[in-house]
Amino acid sequence: MDWLNVYEAFEDLPKSEKMRLFDAIKDSIFPGPKTPVDAFTKELRESRFSNGVACLHCGSVCVKRNGKYRSRQRYLCKDCGTTFNDATATPIAGTRYPDKWKKYFEYMVQGLTLPKIAKKLDIHISTAFYWRHKILNAIRSLDVRKLQGIVESDETFFLESLKGKKKITHRKPRKSGGKSKMRGISHEQVCVVVAVDRTNGVVSKVAGKGRVTAKELDAVLGKTIAPKSQLCTDSARNYKLFASKSNIEHHAVNLRKGILIRKGIYHIQHVNAYHARLKTWVRRFNGVATKYLDNYLFWFRFLELHKKLDEAEIQNVMLLDSCKKPNWSTVQTFRTA
Repeated sequence: MDWLNVYEAFEDLPKSEKMRLFDAIKDSIFPGPKTPVDAFTKELRESRFSNGVACLHCGSVCVKRNGKYRSRQRYLCKDCGTTFNDATATPIAGTRYPDKWKKYFEYMVQGLTLPKIAKKLDIHISTAFYWRHKILNAIRSLDVRKLQGIVESDETFFLESLKGKKKITHRKPRKSGGKSKMRGISHEQVCVVVAVDRTNGVVSKVAGKGRVTAKELDAVLGKTIAPKSQLCTDSARNYKLFASKSNIEHHAVNLRKGILIRKGIYHIQHVNAYHARLKTWVRRFNGVATKYLDNYLFWFRFLELHKKLDEAEIQNVMLLDSCKKPNWSTVQTFRTA
């Protein structure tokens, strides 16, 4: 067939089909390396078993090799008798589409929405959803280093969302992007406490509904701020009470009186800038269900901590980080949540 005839037919295609054809031609002419999940086996093994191979079920180090299955090394635990491989208890375990996970991590780093990912990878949107939260649950399970030095903290608010819930009893359902019926801060809003230090450490977590209390602050920040740190916040009394009970030096700026900075160094500009970036990033998802909001907070935190790396490096770090600790989340985990 003459290429001019092909090009003429190409002009009649809708834009989405043109892009799919372009990607197919590009992959055919410039084939990249075949990068299914198994291509990362060596890196995955070194990351997961950096202290030696241990049983993922009981933690025993009495483990021996037990042949291979589908090119993956299997191991047998001599103590509990169970077998496992390098990908057991990771988001990619048991996948039916190993060739699509590399692209999926790429789209996660880009922050694409579920409909866009499902269309690009030709998978069902529910599959894209489950993959997303298996990855995010795994990243959330990693240890968060303690904040130190000058720690800025403030709260931001998201409208409560029961997206996906079939029965709502405490209020009338509203459309995505709706507004609270009550003015100001109320129990219709979810409070997210964010704390950052001057060395790019970040803690971001849902604290509760409405105005945050000292007890809720302690639940979020109590174990994440290193001793001898200095907490910098606005003049809200709950932070003062939390700092007093936690024996942390506290510096408050009074924004209402125009006191934005004290002693030339104490301010909350970094944490407020983080709020602005977070809100802008979350907006693309057209409302995040409150029960999954922590996952999205950790997702954004991960992107912020690695934003100085190039995209390919971030993808690799996300893949390895999501597989470091055993995580047994399954589809059923999310269906019953």
